Amino acid sequence: MTFRGQGIEPATGFTGDGFIVRPVLPSDNELDHAAVMETREFLYHWEQDPPYPPADFSTEDNLADLEQMRAAHLDGSRYSYTVMNSDESLCLGCIYLLPNNDRMYRSAEVTSHDGTDFSSIDMTMSLWVRTSMWESGFEATLLRATLDWLRHNWQITRPVFLTNEHLDQQIATCESLGLTRRFDYDRERDMYTTYAYA
Repeated sequence: MTFRGQGIEPATGFTGDGFIVRPVLPSDNELDHAAVMETREFLYHWEQDPPYPPADFSTEDNLADLEQMRAAHLDGSRYSYTVMNSDESLCLGCIYLLPNNDRMYRSAEVTSHDGTDFSSIDMTMSLWVRTSMWESGFEATLLRATLDWLRHNWQITRPVFLTNEHLDQQIATCESLGLTRRFDYDRERDMYTTYAYA
């Protein structure tokens, strides 16, 4: 069932210390594309969809992705947010929210580490931060703020954050925030096992 089918409408976003989170728009294309290309090597493993994004990934290709995200946001099936600096002159990353029964999970083999059923969670969340922001610790700041936002502004009590076994940076971020690995899920098409933290 989609978010809208569950009665979950998208929050407008939030403002943090030096950054803004709001729904991604096709008009963000130029700034978003610059962030994607800076972070392309990381996203190759994060997306698990080689060779995406390719070295010749164009602004036209990126715009098509943003238009697809916006359509899904408007129809209530998936919610996507951009992360901008405070004056919206630089894209810092993106956040993606999916219902726990999204199509990408239907063919997955799910392993619970604590006996919790995957169907009991409210939503899954994933994010990426452009590589030039890694050393500042911004990824941990954004993840902590986003989880707080989901719990307080969405009335979500059981979100999980998704990363994968190859992404040591994100795994370390989860562990630094005291998050625990709750689920693994594997799909035949993926390069890596996905980890779900809460």
